[in-house]
Order: sequence, then C-alpha cells, then structure tokens
Amino acid sequence: MSAVIQKPSSPAARADWTASMHAVGPHFAARAAAHDAADTFVSENYAELKSIGAFSAGIPAELGGGGASYADIAEMLRSLARYCGSTALALSMHTHLVAALVWRWQRDPQAVEGFLRRIAKEQLVLVSTGASDWLNGTGVAERVEGGWRVTGRKIFGSGVPMGDYLMTGAVYDDPDAGPTVLHFPLLVKADGVRVLDTWHVMGMRATGSHDVLIEAAFVPESAVGARRPQGQWHILLHVATLVAFPLVYSVYLGIAEAACEIAIERNRGSRTIRCAVCSAR
Repeated sequence: MSAVIQKPSSPAARADWTASMHAVGPHFAARAAAHDAADTFVSENYAELKSIGAFSAGIPAELGGGGASYADIAEMLRSLARYCGSTALALSMHTHLVAALVWRWQRDPQAVEGFLRRIAKEQLVLVSTGASDWLNGTGVAERVEGGWRVTGRKIFGSGVPMGDYLMTGAVYDDPDAGPTVLHFPLLVKADGVRVLDTWHVMGMRATGSHDVLIEAAFVPESAVGARRPQGQWHILLHVATLVAFPLVYSVYLGIAEAACEIAIERNRGSRTIRCAVCSAR
C-alpha cells in the first residue's frame, strides 16, 4: 500500500509555505516564553495561522485548499517548530488528520470530500484523540434512535482550546460482531462535550492538550465514518501510523535544529563542539 498523500508540488509551492512560516514565526517566537510562563494556549498563533490558510494547506486546491504535498506540510511544520515548538506540535496533530482524510479522498472521494471542503472554507481545526483511541479504543457507544449516545474521556487533545471537531471514537458492544470501534467526528461544542483544564506539564505547555470529557453526547449514524473490530489491526490504524508520525517527527526535527543553532551560538569562542544533529561546529 502506498503512503503517498499527494503528488509533489512544484519547488515554488513548497517555498511559499515555508516562507509563510518564516514570515509569521518571529511573532510566535516573541510570544513563546510568555505562553510557557503562564501555561496558556497559543491562541494568537492559531488565529494568524488561520488567516493565511495553514489549516487547509494540505487539502487539494480543487477542494479549496492550499494544494501542498505531504512533503510541503512536513517542511512547513519543521520550519514553524524553529520559532514555537508548541504551536508546531499542536498544528501537526491537525495536519496529520487532514492528511489521512486526503489519503482517503484519493481512494473514496464521496466519503470525505464534503468534510474536506468545509475544513478549507471555514478553516476548521481538527483535534486528534489518538492517544486514547488506538488498538482497543475507549469510550462507550450505545444505540439510540438515529445514531449513538457516546460517553468517555479522551486525553492529550492538542489544540482543543480552539478546536472545532474531535476526530474520535467509541466502542459498541455489538451482539453479533462483538466489540466494535466506531470512528467519527464530534463537535467540540456539542452538548455533552466538555474540555477539562488538565494540561499543566513541564514541557510543551502551550499546546493546550487537555482532556475532553464526553457525557452522553449524540452522534448521528451518518457521522460514523469507519468501523473496526476492537483489538485487531486495521488499515485505518496502518494509514494513521504512516501519515501521522513523519509529520510529528518533522516538528521535533525543527526543534532540534533550532536547539543546535542556539547551543553553537552560545558556545561560540569556546572549545570546538560538534552538533550530533547537523554536524555543525
């Protein structure tokens, strides 16, 4: 199975998104220390990213997005991480979800095209609950008229203070098929959904990765985009692995490169040192 998300764009298109990050990055860097000290989410940075269309950068141009390739998005995140690691990491959690939707759109357009167009038009922010919903999934789904009643608690919802949709799931105890994980988007502001103020940590304090409590929230049947047997490897997880991790790692590479430059600058004039990341002296 190919993990390619989009055909590579032109070098000019790649440079545009990287240049955009370098344009807004100094503003983000200037605010980073204050956000870290106050343990607050990078709301202003997200607003600036929305204004330049960064949340739809990876959506094909024919759907109203920025037309960036997977490589473009990785480089965009890597560049942004040099200025504010928290902003870049939170954004990577959104962009990997978009990339997975684009992967599906290339194979089954009708299933996700409408949602991708909405993301592009409204600059919607997606929030991953993947830390809660891996192989076994979490939460309980009960059948009700027209859909499901869902209850659960999701952790590490990076970007959720300005999130629009949780990309999440719950487990239905199917009397015939057995425990089945349902996957669906859920409005962050839906009835029964509450963001908890739990993200008080030592590092990446400004990602706003709070827990989200779901208490009997209604999910219409039409919102369920995928089903899989609980505890069994599934192509959905395979795609998520291939798509998500390189984008997240792009952020950490950018952070490491910035740290390298800082270390070298601060040690300039002292004994010779060599960076393990880029071999610079």
